[in-house]
Amino acid sequence: MTLPQLYLALLIGCVTVLVSIAAIRATHRLGLPALLVFLGVGILLGEGVVGIEFEDFELAQVIGTFALALILIEGGLSTRWNTISAQLAPASVLATCGVVVSVLVTAVGTHYLLGFSWQFSLVIGAVIGSTDAAAVFSELRGVGLPKRLSGLIEAESGLNDAPAMILVLAFASAAGLPSAGNLIGTLIWQLAAGASIGLAVGLAGAWLLRRLA
Repeated sequence: MTLPQLYLALLIGCVTVLVSIAAIRATHRLGLPALLVFLGVGILLGEGVVGIEFEDFELAQVIGTFALALILIEGGLSTRWNTISAQLAPASVLATCGVVVSVLVTAVGTHYLLGFSWQFSLVIGAVIGSTDAAAVFSELRGVGLPKRLSGLIEAESGLNDAPAMILVLAFASAAGLPSAGNLIGTLIWQLAAGASIGLAVGLAGAWLLRRLA
């Protein structure tokens, strides 16, 4: 991706955030779900209205990654630690083993019912195997669920994106499907490294903010 394309993607992302904030305030007054705002903004930015060509896969990937980061940051900042701390262990199991089970079930159905190849079926399963963090974070707080259950769902939805993205990249490789050993090793290494970096950055950021305040 060229530098002008990167600037364009960041500009689109910032404009999208500002439009979404304004629209969400309006929907709260009207009593509409915030998820409709995200879907509406996506439609407006599409080829039929604004005219963004999402056939440019690199541009679409940058915009999607930028949006995902904002969604997860917003979810993390608005989620109380005491709500999810006791649910981290079961949420981690659901976000890893649960995602793998969802991917396999979807892939088997796609392969035998629709006749796609195993690699393509596994890619589809990995793409749709995780719950959508934006939908969970925006809608769950308006539902009167017990705190333990809502904490479990929030934690799982925030954790399952990483395993799903790793599986998508592994299955979509031009070299074909990886071996089970390589796939498990990649999952363990990337999840462990990502968690360590995330904890280190979070603790360092909290320490720095306290000193700045």
